[in-house]
Amino acid sequence: MTITSDTTRPDTQHHFLAGLAQQGRYAHDFARSGRAQETAEDLQAIERQIAAYRAASGDAEDIHTYFGLSYANYLVLPRTLLQSMPAEWQHRFVGLVNELHDAFEHVKQAPTYQVLAGETMPLNEMTDAQLAAAGIDSSSRVAEGSDEDDPDSETVYHRRFDGAELTGDDYGFVPGEDPVPHYNRGRTRVEPRVGGAA
Repeated sequence: MTITSDTTRPDTQHHFLAGLAQQGRYAHDFARSGRAQETAEDLQAIERQIAAYRAASGDAEDIHTYFGLSYANYLVLPRTLLQSMPAEWQHRFVGLVNELHDAFEHVKQAPTYQVLAGETMPLNEMTDAQLAAAGIDSSSRVAEGSDEDDPDSETVYHRRFDGAELTGDDYGFVPGEDPVPHYNRGRTRVEPRVGGAA
């Protein structure tokens, strides 16, 4: 469905909500079958549809809503992509960032942060190397009532930094290569598609 400024009409709203419901069914089915990547893609599609609907209907979006279904506590923006936007956009962005810094100059904040590229994966889909990179230890636990010659075991996961016991359905972060090129002292440019054109 194409989202236009006419989204306030009841029939248009009906079609929009029907599309969201369909996308939600896809995400639900993928989640039930353990297909994490497809689930995440459908959830992102839902968030994009809602954002486009709000923009077309003039409904302003706040920060909490912008983060959507994510549990992220921080917004990470690649420097290379920021410096690739048009100069006028960069000036507006920097002005807003400076305004934010000025407004919270009195709040104590960490002097530095470490940002790692990677992906989150269910623990039961990780290799031993990925578990190690995620800081997760795994072991087998023999089920109660089983004998040692024919153990009926299950995998138990523990997070190293706090010892928390996890299940295979829990997620862990696996560091990986950042697909966005290095900013290279302000020289790297990636051609933007301003307006989201394909």
